[in-house]
Formats: sequence, C-alpha cells, structure tokens
Amino acid sequence: MNFNDILKDIAKKNGVSEAEVRREIEKSIQEACKDPKNPINKIGKGRVPTTEEVMEHVLKEVAKSQMN
Repeated sequence: MNFNDILKDIAKKNGVSEAEVRREIEKSIQEACKDPKNPINKIGKGRVPTTEEVMEHVLKEVAKSQMN
C-alpha cells in the first residue's frame, strides 16, 4: 500500500476528500513541530517535514517493529 492509497482509504472511511485528509495531516505536523523537543523535527530535509516524509518515516518504523 502506498501513501496515496492510505489517503484514499482514510478519506473514504471518514467521508471526506483526500485533500481534506492531507490538509488535516499537514496541520497536525505543523502543530507538532512547534515543540522543538518533538522528535518529528528530525524528520525530513526542511524545517517542517512534508506529509510524505512523515508517512515514509512512520511506515519504516512500523516495518521495523514488525520485524522484531
């Protein structure tokens, strides 16, 4: 399952558009980044990580945890 499939699934389950899901995720990321001690600030290449960067990181962490 890729990122777009995840967005589609979340949107469908919640009766909203994919764009709305993306906006809500982006707002959550921006809010989390306000705390300089939050580990999310270490994700990505920019000041605020993109939705894709966060999702990629989360999926990698899930995969790691399933291997243990």
